[in-house]
Amino acid sequence: MVIFLKTLRKKIKSSYIFNILQNLFFTPLKSYSDAFGEDLFVNNYFSNISKGIYVDVGCNQPKINSLTFKLHKKGWNGLNFDISERCINLYNFFRKNDKNYNISVGNKEKLVNSFIFYENCTMNTVDENFKKYTTKSVNKDPETKKIFQKTLNRILLENKISKFDYLNIDVEGYEINVLEGFSIKQFKPSLVSIEIHDKDCPPIKNKIYKYFIKNNYNLVAIYGWTYFFEFKENKKIHFEI
Repeated sequence: MVIFLKTLRKKIKSSYIFNILQNLFFTPLKSYSDAFGEDLFVNNYFSNISKGIYVDVGCNQPKINSLTFKLHKKGWNGLNFDISERCINLYNFFRKNDKNYNISVGNKEKLVNSFIFYENCTMNTVDENFKKYTTKSVNKDPETKKIFQKTLNRILLENKISKFDYLNIDVEGYEINVLEGFSIKQFKPSLVSIEIHDKDCPPIKNKIYKYFIKNNYNLVAIYGWTYFFEFKENKKIHFEI
């Protein structure tokens, strides 16, 4: 009986309906994001902009763990991408004014393997090395699915977006591939958040860090593994003293 109840509980918690109810009734004290409150920084940074455009690559769920939900609540919209079909179905349910894509974002247009540990897992990836690390970490083999990959440049042009405000990239080891398919000098987002897994802080020898410094961006905040880079021309005052 105990085994049956545990199996039933696991099945319910992994269902689409459960995810809808989970997001519908999720009301955190302050932060919607995962563990470090990154969305509080994002919301403060854009506190004077009532309507803007975000691009969220590796968006996960529309409310839980989201760095853009607070922006969405006050009238922003944008593009969201995730390799989990379940996550994008949730976005289509909760964020009908956004454009939501169940694809991989990278440096080439091609079919790639996606590694799905479970449908709304924050550790899902298309990166082989990260897949091996997570498999060992959680002691679970992922389901491998073929998924189409596009460059961010192509997607932005298809949506007739010439400039946007905020870019978030959280793709579990595939971040540099996303950047290789994106012309940051052309689109110039005001703020970019991206995960960097590096023992040094700041990670001045890291490829991702060098990419932003080379393209005229400053490191302005670090929340856990999430690094925030600001386009230098903004000269934003983050907190009034």
